[in-house]
Formats: sequence, C-alpha cells, structure tokens
Amino acid sequence: MLHMKRQICFILSILLFLFTFGNCATVVYDWNITWVNANPDGLAERPVIGINNQWPIPIVNVTKGDRLIFNVENGLGNQTTSLHWHGIYQNGTTDMDGATGVSQCNIMPGSKFVYNFTVDQPGTYWYVSF
Repeated sequence: MLHMKRQICFILSILLFLFTFGNCATVVYDWNITWVNANPDGLAERPVIGINNQWPIPIVNVTKGDRLIFNVENGLGNQTTSLHWHGIYQNGTTDMDGATGVSQCNIMPGSKFVYNFTVDQPGTYWYVSF
C-alpha cells in the first residue's frame, strides 16, 4: 500500500511538472543593432540606436518559463554594443546579462552574439543597448 501511494505521488508530481512547464516555448529573435534616424523626444531628428533599422525598438512578450534566444548582430559600424536586460535575474546564465565589462565583452562592429536564457520570473522589464 505504501509503495502504491509513492507511485501515485510520483505520477502526480510528473503531471504537475508537465502542466507547469509543458506550455513553455522557445522564442527566437534575429536582431541587427543599427543606427536609425528618429525623433524620440520630439525636439529633433538624430541618429539613435535601433533594431533591424527600426525605432522604437521591439517589444518582447513572453511567458514565465519561456526560453529566449536573441541572435544579435552589431550593425553599428563604428561602435561596440551589447544588450542588457534590466531586472531579469540571470540565475546560472550570468554571461547573458549583457553588462559589458562586468559579465560580457562588447560585441564588436560586424560581430554577432547569441543571448540564450529562460525567463523564470513574471513582470515587466526593459532592455538597453550599451
């Protein structure tokens, strides 16, 4: 009887795990960080950093448990860069934080970098190119 209860608990644990993480997705973005002419504050058009020749930059909308993969290319031509994810706790993926000189080297002009991490917390966050 005790053995059967353990088996039932094990099966229920597996089902709970699958229910919790079974709907997780892998979300892939291909981004080229570029200069774009824009007027972000309404005062004057000027070169700003955009993604895929667009400004404002894209909104990333994912669900807790999703795996994010960003294939990033530095198309700025004259400047190094990285992407930093403000507020995203990088437990076990510190090298994906994007803080240049702290957890990552700069992405050189013309070079590529792949950010790959799982979002394990709910909330609203923002990212920035350094």
